[in-house]
Amino acid sequence: PDAATRTDLVTQLIRVLCAVLALCSAVRAGSAQQVVFEEWHYHQPGDLLFDEGVHTAGVILEDYSFAIMVLDAEGKNTAIGAVIPGTDFQDSVKSTLTMTDGSARTLTITGDQLRRERPKAPGMVSYSFFLSDEDVELFQAARDWTLQAGDQSATFPLAGSRVAVDAAREAQKISAAGPEVRAEWIAACDAAAAHPYDSESPVPGVAWDDMDPDVATPACLNAYAAGEVPPRIRYELGRAYDKAGDSRALELLTKAARDDHYPIAYNALATLYGTGTYTTRNIATARDLLEKGVESDDPVSTYSLGRMLIEQGKGATDDIDRGRTLLLEAAEAGYPPAQRVYGQWLVDGTLAAGDPERAKSFLEKAAATGDADAALALAQLYVGDSGLPADPRAYLKYLKLAAKGGNQTALDALKLD
Repeated sequence: PDAATRTDLVTQLIRVLCAVLALCSAVRAGSAQQVVFEEWHYHQPGDLLFDEGVHTAGVILEDYSFAIMVLDAEGKNTAIGAVIPGTDFQDSVKSTLTMTDGSARTLTITGDQLRRERPKAPGMVSYSFFLSDEDVELFQAARDWTLQAGDQSATFPLAGSRVAVDAAREAQKISAAGPEVRAEWIAACDAAAAHPYDSESPVPGVAWDDMDPDVATPACLNAYAAGEVPPRIRYELGRAYDKAGDSRALELLTKAARDDHYPIAYNALATLYGTGTYTTRNIATARDLLEKGVESDDPVSTYSLGRMLIEQGKGATDDIDRGRTLLLEAAEAGYPPAQRVYGQWLVDGTLAAGDPERAKSFLEKAAATGDADAALALAQLYVGDSGLPADPRAYLKYLKLAAKGGNQTALDALKLD
């Protein structure tokens, strides 16, 4: 590769190496969970060793020696880096591949072909160099790889390297394919994982219950691999991970909210902190995130914060009054859960004096969007004890609408009827 390409790719490789070294140092200090991979892994968004702009696969050993292969986004260059025990740098290293038949292929790397870095962790040194396509094929076919520098060496098993590096190459092909392919994968991610009430999204979106993580996750990973990742895709991949129960959702949604300031991501991240999903439960953090979502004019965050203030206000008039204002704001903005909850609370007295007529207008709007719970609440308005006149036809109409939407109470009631 030319000098500029060499500098760019090696810089990215060093950034990944530094991340691993920092992780290993944290593990040694007891401030991070031990991470040892016995086989090679392709690093995806949300993984500890993932780095945007390159595609990587690697393995970590028990002594925190590790090897990482880095493919650039353009599909032209591949480098490999390793961190091995040592205190002094050597002017050359020997790279030995042991093949499955026991034969060995050894190459000496020296001069400007070899990049050395000062130790980023006690007792460790790092070396890196470029690989040809033929070299990569040999790595994938070999049993293990030994990197020797003077008297120091490390041997890395290559189990899993074919699958891991092939996955990195497939991602590399997507990133090198150009803007049309990138647009196709972004559209696929949007179609599979966009939130129906994301004000930044250009598509109708998919309800949580209807989202298929087996479709959404690979689509969004490919959109990510295509490069120039929009904040919306980071959020949608986090949403897909969350639907799959994948803890990497926390990392993606944190970046989408705290780094990208993507409006609806604040609500998603607040939900994880509010429920203690993938992290320690922290209501104060959840509230702070929702406040930022409200500042960003996200109706979902506005609804969530309004509901939180009312339900957890514990008699604090200011919180309850603000919660009611926020809930009404989200309902008037057209967010069905806010319309439903606001309508229900106008009936049951949660929002002070009951107001069944006004409740009906909000519940009708929510039910019209397919909100089955709102339809059931509407049906119950017409039983005759809510303040509205009893209306058996209206009751049955909305009961059937609720049952059609899958509301179990409505389904059971229709069976009785």
